[in-house]
Amino acid sequence: MNVTDLKRFAKKILMEKQFRSYEKKLNGLKMTYDGWIRQQEEKLQIDKIIVSAHERCLKNETENQTQDGLECKNEGIHSKMVSVPLLYEVRKKEEGTENTVKFLYLPVWAEGKETESWIPEIRALGTDKNTNVILFALTEGVLADLALPMLFQTWYEAAQMQAGDGEKTQILSSGNGNMPVLVYGDEDVLTEQGREKPWFKPDWSPDTFLSYFYMGSLVALSAGAVCECLNWNPHLTEQLASKELLKRKNAVYELCYHVIDRKDCVRHIDEVLYHTAEEGYEAVKEMWLPAAQPEEKEDHLVSVIIPSKDNPEVLFHCIHSLTELTEGGIPYEIILVDNGSKEENKILIKQKVEALQQKSCPLCRGSHYHYEPMTFNFSRMCNLGASMAKGDLLLFLNDDMEIIQGDWLVKLAEKAALKRAGAVGAKLLYPDSTVIQHAGITNLHVGPAHKLQFLDDKDDHYYGRNRYVHNMMGVTGACLMLQKEKFEEIGGFYEGLAVAFNDVDLCYTLFEKGYDNIQRNDVVLYHHESLSRGKDGESEEKQLRLLKEKDVLYERHQDCYGKDPYYSRYLTTDMLESEYTPAYHYQVSMDMPWSRVQKRGLPENAREDACVVLGMECAMDIYKWKYGVAAGRGKTPPTEEDEGYYFQGYAFVIGSDNACYKKTLFLEDKETKERLLIPVMDCYRPDIDGNLTDQIHTELTGFAAKVHLSDIPEGQYRFGMLMEDHCSRQKLFSYSSWVLRAGEEQIYFDETKRAKG
Repeated sequence: MNVTDLKRFAKKILMEKQFRSYEKKLNGLKMTYDGWIRQQEEKLQIDKIIVSAHERCLKNETENQTQDGLECKNEGIHSKMVSVPLLYEVRKKEEGTENTVKFLYLPVWAEGKETESWIPEIRALGTDKNTNVILFALTEGVLADLALPMLFQTWYEAAQMQAGDGEKTQILSSGNGNMPVLVYGDEDVLTEQGREKPWFKPDWSPDTFLSYFYMGSLVALSAGAVCECLNWNPHLTEQLASKELLKRKNAVYELCYHVIDRKDCVRHIDEVLYHTAEEGYEAVKEMWLPAAQPEEKEDHLVSVIIPSKDNPEVLFHCIHSLTELTEGGIPYEIILVDNGSKEENKILIKQKVEALQQKSCPLCRGSHYHYEPMTFNFSRMCNLGASMAKGDLLLFLNDDMEIIQGDWLVKLAEKAALKRAGAVGAKLLYPDSTVIQHAGITNLHVGPAHKLQFLDDKDDHYYGRNRYVHNMMGVTGACLMLQKEKFEEIGGFYEGLAVAFNDVDLCYTLFEKGYDNIQRNDVVLYHHESLSRGKDGESEEKQLRLLKEKDVLYERHQDCYGKDPYYSRYLTTDMLESEYTPAYHYQVSMDMPWSRVQKRGLPENAREDACVVLGMECAMDIYKWKYGVAAGRGKTPPTEEDEGYYFQGYAFVIGSDNACYKKTLFLEDKETKERLLIPVMDCYRPDIDGNLTDQIHTELTGFAAKVHLSDIPEGQYRFGMLMEDHCSRQKLFSYSSWVLRAGEEQIYFDETKRAKG
């Protein structure tokens, strides 16, 4: 065997060893939804309760099973999809207690004679001791082990709050006081391989509810409220007794609509309460709500406020689409706010406005042009336009918008005019495509995020999140409508946010005032994004500004940081991702050890190579990661564990077997070129692996590290990644566009996109 053959043989041995090590690490980090959600549920602290189940509860009540808290295993009643009504008696395991909640489980989805026997008898239940709560199961499935304990806890705790000190707790059936009339939870699909396809739902979302039955496969209703509703609405009883499955389901939907009278009567339990045989969304998305009627229409005038500068061609395209395509009975006026266009463009815009004033347009009630040279400040420009507005509804519209739907203004106004409505927005697509640019804003742990960006609108994403109308924490200021009265109530746009996050700040302020922000995905516009200013983050100056404005946002809304009632805690919150992904893929744990920073150069034979892809996704001080603001500005005193930086991202080598490479993050001082090498922890990233179909062993492309503040001297650094091949002498590195300013608690970055393969 010659030297070349020996080298090949040795490399083969090294690679086989490395592959075994890689697979072992991957298996240790890889987790299925089934395993992860069971781990999460084991952490729940639930009081011991006793559950007794009685089959054929409306006829011969024979006890079938008793479940003592969560410790007793199921004896068979849940081992199959139950198609008969059951009566569950649930009580606390305490001496001397008389508190019992009786749940009537009704499988609406079941076909056959059983439905004929029990559905009509609901009406006769009344508010006596037979039943407190009715569980309507709309799709074939089984109650989760958590369902009855957590439903019991919800009613029991509400009764305790209502009773007050020294009074006997009563489990009430009605929605009086603090008692819920409707409770719903999350769900997933139960297969022979385990649990999968979770549907994590938002908290009470009135506009989503009016759009489709997002509560899904299982809903718990107060028996008293149900009986009251059926007594004065006989046709619902007829529909519930119908042999047509869709009519029965629609009857439940309408029943829910009638029993809800206020927000605090609806509760969402953010745990999986029901396991379905097939995706429940497919079964409920075809349901409709015949009972929902729009509120009485009033005469409205919409003031369309368009900030613009030196973009006459783009602006005129927007105005043309507005005036030519808008249909319906909502009149509008156009207010253009110009912060200093060149003289030739100023003349063109004036001429356009004059032409609009002379043009016969049945809906347009006037056009106004306000010219005031000043530094760009979107908030100030919008506030100026609002001060001139005659309309009771204000619509803030970017000059790079294109109207493509005739009834867009009517639909936005329909929601914006509601007393409880805050900001109302539209779904935005990239021009001449079905690619989503915006479908609402969620408030993630790392900041506000446009959801579903870059995904195709032809597909139905995460149980209708790009369909229907949804309540969300925010909508984009590129197309945002609200009542002028509410705009003035909150003081308009905050002018301290000149470029970014001003729309988010407005929405968060409205949310804190108790108003509902609404994303109308049935209103679609094209957005020629950033044609007017360029994209945020394309220079260090813009990057730093973006970071500062984000800091201002959360200093103004500290109680909102990391909180979003319309976005489940079981979805990813720890990175700026646009999808709705279960958290087990990416969620961050600060339990990792501190990295030992090494102040040395890169290996001598290391070379810079573009085949190394580095994607930084998070780089911020740990206190700010936890609380949204810098230490000293937050409400919580910092601890020793808060005094550090957290770094997260992904890295891989194009065209190579990534199982062979060791990753080392490094910071390079922009002035001295000195480097700080930071060991990282490998992270499982199925999303990156799924996108890199033509690359090898990319499951562990993710990385994370935690570094003490004292280990990074004051200065300005750029991020790099060193990739060392364990099976050869190859050492490669490349840089990211992210920059860290140590000692000033500032990190800023360029826009990075997740690897597309």
